[in-house]
Amino acid sequence: MCCHIRSASVSRRRRSISRKAPTLQLLAMLDLSKPGERQAYDFLLRATSKLERMWELFTLRRQGDVLLCVVRWVRPERKVKPFSLAEVSLTETAVRWRYHASVESARAEMERHCAAASN
Repeated sequence: MCCHIRSASVSRRRRSISRKAPTLQLLAMLDLSKPGERQAYDFLLRATSKLERMWELFTLRRQGDVLLCVVRWVRPERKVKPFSLAEVSLTETAVRWRYHASVESARAEMERHCAAASN
């Protein structure tokens, strides 16, 4: 007869696999009951997770049906421009980005984008 006793502690591997808890900032901006917004949220978790990291996220802002994200590519295609302003759609499966040489220029582009949308 086989008997299995569960460990009182959680292994390091199991802890690293579990997803991070959602941040209050992100939950305040998204309605996770909507499929598109849930999909965008899940994408951002994957894109910034330790296991599948694609981006390091600096700034996040919602602009209508788009999340504007200032990011640094972990493995940049262009070493000269490792930063981007990424637009993650909340209504369809789509991500667009523009490369920038610095985080400041990406943030400035985000500000211009938000200012143009508010006018």
